[in-house]
Amino acid sequence: MAKVIIFGGTTEGRELAEYAAENQIPVMVSVAGEYGSQLLGACPGVEIQCGRLDGGQMEELFIRESPGLVLDATHPHAVLVTENIRRACQKLGIICLRVLRDQGEALVSAAESRGEEASGDVAEARGEIIWVNTAGEAVRILNRDNQPVLLTTGSKELDVFLSGLKAPERIYARILPDSRGMAACEALGMQRSHVIAMQGPFSVEMNCALIRMTGAGWLVTKESGKRGGFAKKLKAAGICGIRTVVITRPGDVEGISLERAKSILDQFLGKRSLALVGMGMGGGSQLTAEAREVLSRAQAVLGAKRMLEDVKDLAGQARLVPYYRGEDIADWLEAHPECMRAVAVYSGDTGFHSGSASLLKAMEQKTSCNRQPTSCQKPQENGDGPWEIRVFPGISTVSCLCARFRISYEDLYLASAHGQVCAAEELVRQHRRVFLLLGGGGDLAQICQRLCESGYGKTRVMAGVRLGYADEQLLAGKAEEFCRQRTEALAAVILEYAGSGRREDAG
Repeated sequence: MAKVIIFGGTTEGRELAEYAAENQIPVMVSVAGEYGSQLLGACPGVEIQCGRLDGGQMEELFIRESPGLVLDATHPHAVLVTENIRRACQKLGIICLRVLRDQGEALVSAAESRGEEASGDVAEARGEIIWVNTAGEAVRILNRDNQPVLLTTGSKELDVFLSGLKAPERIYARILPDSRGMAACEALGMQRSHVIAMQGPFSVEMNCALIRMTGAGWLVTKESGKRGGFAKKLKAAGICGIRTVVITRPGDVEGISLERAKSILDQFLGKRSLALVGMGMGGGSQLTAEAREVLSRAQAVLGAKRMLEDVKDLAGQARLVPYYRGEDIADWLEAHPECMRAVAVYSGDTGFHSGSASLLKAMEQKTSCNRQPTSCQKPQENGDGPWEIRVFPGISTVSCLCARFRISYEDLYLASAHGQVCAAEELVRQHRRVFLLLGGGGDLAQICQRLCESGYGKTRVMAGVRLGYADEQLLAGKAEEFCRQRTEALAAVILEYAGSGRREDAG
């Protein structure tokens, strides 16, 4: 689950990936070919998706990875890819930013290559630098003569030049040294001696050497900016005295600079978020609106299997992890640093006999000790440490049960028999109205039997079984009526005794 997905085996894409790796920002980089994958292989923590993706496959990738940001650092001329990325992000509500090369570099480079002032006006240079909008237009220019052509636009539009030129054997194509590009050249019938498989960046001297080796009278390039080696190509062409055809980049593209993209990546160095959510009663029907919102954005949801079953339809594409003990959840989160938005779900309310307390304690130990082993200091109240932890309370069982019976819980004594032995008769003796969570320490029949044996059989009983589920059951009567009433562990009860002591004392 990468926080950021970067598209592009370009120089910008690689630089962003390296920046993310240096700063331990989990990212996935999507590249078209295996060569780009190999170049990124040395970046620790960078996940690589290799292969061209269409719009539908991009959507599948985004749904699976649930990124917080997509950076489109593809080539300036990859118009269709950029559009597919934009549409997929727009459909799924994901922030997408286009990383642009500085277009002004092209104009400056053109002027500087001819020794002119970098005014941005290339009108004077157009006698030797010809600007076109498409590969097809470039072909029409090249057909003016039969001089060899050094084509540095890659293999993607190679077929346009081979099919359009009157003498296609004029072409020497410089491509990336990957199997996809080589296969494309072979499929198009290019002579192997005219294929130059090399990885840039290329110096001015190397460009000059290739121009002289091929005897080129034309250099064809895309307006790719400084990082695409544009200036060095133009300078080499100028030194060698040959003409250059420049395919301009698409206009009217909005985006951000590489440096701006890095600063945005810095924002993902922020804290990971952990939400502790009280689910209220069973079935998830009583989740609060803010709890539902948190669940919808989660990358992982942890809790007991029953809880996960109740929220699976609300958790979107989040990973469901069947851990409920605080220590186990904290260990899992530590072992999965790629998970930036986690939710732990608990039944009932987070503030009443909830497992949330053990998780908060476990996370405190992790953040205070594991992050700073030489200075084990308790996190401050303002949230120091790598985690932003928030607790979202749910509708408590006591509130729900009282609402079911239309009574107040202002003077209820709250206790629990869940997982522990509970002396209900002592609680009734000491408190007029008692609320008990049941389970483990005794079901309703056992509690009522103890009350009867202790002389409190007239105690009023109001019980709720499987509250919130479709088969919810409400029971009301006296303790002596429920001595044989078997219930599931998911039950709660309110006990009311109006007397001042044992049943016989109350008359």
